[in-house]
Amino acid sequence: MMDLKQRLARFQQAARMARSGARIFKNAGFVEKLSARQLVAIAKTARDARRGIKGGAAIIHLHALTDPLRPALVDGDVRLSYGELEERVNRLTHGLRALGMGPGERVAAFLYNGHEYLELAAALQLLGGASVNVGYRLKAGEVAYILENSGARAMLFHGDLAPVVEEALTLVKSGNIAPIARDRCIAAGGAPGFRSYEELLAGGHASGPARVDGGGYGGVMIYTSGTTGRAKGATRDFRRMGMEPVLDFISRFPLRRDERHLVVCPLYHSMASAFVTMISMVGGCNVVVRHFDPELILRLIEKERITSTTVVPTMMARIVALGPEVLRKYDTSSLRWIMSGAAPLPTELARRIEDAFGPILYNFYGATETGLVTIALPGEHTARPGTIGRLINGNDVRFLDGDGREVPPGQVGELYVRNSMLMDGYHANQKATADATKDGFISVGDLAYRDADGYLYLADRKTDMVISGGVNIYPWEIEQRLHEHPGVQEAAVVGVPDPEWGESLTAFVVLRAGQSPSPEELGQWVKDALADYKRPRAFVFVEALPRTPTGKVLKRELKQRVTAGQQASA
Repeated sequence: MMDLKQRLARFQQAARMARSGARIFKNAGFVEKLSARQLVAIAKTARDARRGIKGGAAIIHLHALTDPLRPALVDGDVRLSYGELEERVNRLTHGLRALGMGPGERVAAFLYNGHEYLELAAALQLLGGASVNVGYRLKAGEVAYILENSGARAMLFHGDLAPVVEEALTLVKSGNIAPIARDRCIAAGGAPGFRSYEELLAGGHASGPARVDGGGYGGVMIYTSGTTGRAKGATRDFRRMGMEPVLDFISRFPLRRDERHLVVCPLYHSMASAFVTMISMVGGCNVVVRHFDPELILRLIEKERITSTTVVPTMMARIVALGPEVLRKYDTSSLRWIMSGAAPLPTELARRIEDAFGPILYNFYGATETGLVTIALPGEHTARPGTIGRLINGNDVRFLDGDGREVPPGQVGELYVRNSMLMDGYHANQKATADATKDGFISVGDLAYRDADGYLYLADRKTDMVISGGVNIYPWEIEQRLHEHPGVQEAAVVGVPDPEWGESLTAFVVLRAGQSPSPEELGQWVKDALADYKRPRAFVFVEALPRTPTGKVLKRELKQRVTAGQQASA
């Protein structure tokens, strides 16, 4: 029996979700009068949801019934309506079922961005299976590790990745688990010696999905970027995922039914796939790009009349670095919003984006492990430099010191999050799960603080904090200052061993074209705004910073460059 306090909390949550839903309904433009046929289709969708069509598959099903010709997806020359997309998803469920896939089974997705990714995700939800997302840039040994660690029993991959798959399968055979059978490795686009994806679909029925007991939800396993060690598989069962943060998040920005969303971030990462689902929720069209190229993005915005996109800051930095003359060549007036996430957004970059595209930049904070946590609206990031916005409904946070005690408002602490979107844990790694969890809250190692107005700010990653002469230094603060220099395009600051201070600061800097500030000039630039002990001892000029595919700087690689140089000179 729930007590009065619990009942009140549930009522308040339901009221918040209703308000969010009403805002989404209004913003998305669902104002036209529904026909009798559409009302019948909606009722049929509700009935089918009770029979196992849930989640993303239910969204596709709804639009296929109410407006089957509505554009759903563009992938190069492939253009699919919601009706056509559902038919392909239905065929895929039969093909996967024939391979033995069902509730609880995991299928590895070793794919570039493409329609196959979206079809697989929906099909697995219908079957109650889980997608194991594998980054397409990974080498054979890394792929083999994920296959072994996840226990995936089938794989869908793009054909030109076949050499990596061949080697990975050989490595898995030498592991401690039974290898994936070759006949359960399916090649999109075809590959010698493997069954093709279209062949798998051809044997299925388009009129309805394969029916299995326990289907209808599914899940996903996403491997973390591994900036500080070997990747961990964050698991999420969609049956346990709450919707309050999602609904509130969607209601905060102008997501509309005529959305044409450019999908440029890798779909194996949680951010891109989450926004694809949000676009589909309102009946929008996802325009998928396989690889990022800054001028190609501008061409596609003009050609496809793109209304929105989700990016990591590095992508926007490369676009605005093209310069005003190139930007003016393309008509980007169709853009209504740009969402930045997955990595810290430098304030100076935010200003440049707003100068180029107008006040349409949103910034959010979240993680594979936590889901959606905060959102900053246009203008807030530049008005409050460094902010990641305010909390989305359904989130509770704590800021803890090294002893696990809450720090006072305004002070930096490790950010712990609790909401209904938290991961279930790291697969087969109880220690890592326990290390990240405290009293039902999860941390991914970010240091942050909250101001008196409720805005949150990232200070740095816990693993990136530098202790020099007994003083805590947050490199992100120094990087922000360097980004403001007219000659600096990007910067990353790391701590390296120092015999006198314990650690000292080294800044890696990417210069803007035609600019050549000296180390002394950059050092003085930092000193003019920050305490003297925050000035880097050394500056290293590089052509590019090493990053993960989702935009996070690989600072361990930068540290290794410095320490390797120190050892060589010793």
